[in-house]
Amino acid sequence: MSISNENEAYHILAKALLKHVGNDTWDKLVLNTEIFNKMSRSEKIIYSSKKVIEEYRELPSEILISEHDAAIYLRDHLINLTGDRIWGLTFTLYPDGKFEIDYDYDKPEDYEETDEVITGEEINRTFLK
Repeated sequence: MSISNENEAYHILAKALLKHVGNDTWDKLVLNTEIFNKMSRSEKIIYSSKKVIEEYRELPSEILISEHDAAIYLRDHLINLTGDRIWGLTFTLYPDGKFEIDYDYDKPEDYEETDEVITGEEINRTFLK
């Protein structure tokens, strides 16, 4: 999927939250996403006046892939726009369709770029098997 602008990315994030909430009553939905080099990891939280639901819910793979693509698009877009890299985002959606987005510019303390790089030694071990 090719995302052409940030509004399209925001729409994709909202759609993922709405798919996650299903038929539950809600006052706000929150998507917390960590963004790495080539992957992202998200959690979704449902807030209602009665409770907070932080459970895992199975979503179609196309929704999850689109959500990932939107997060990566926003990371790359902000790098191109500002020169600063985001490491995460919090997208909050309200029932009236309004939303807030907060970007996290702090690199995780335990993250190393080498976590996502295959070394020559690892490649050689693969071929020697």
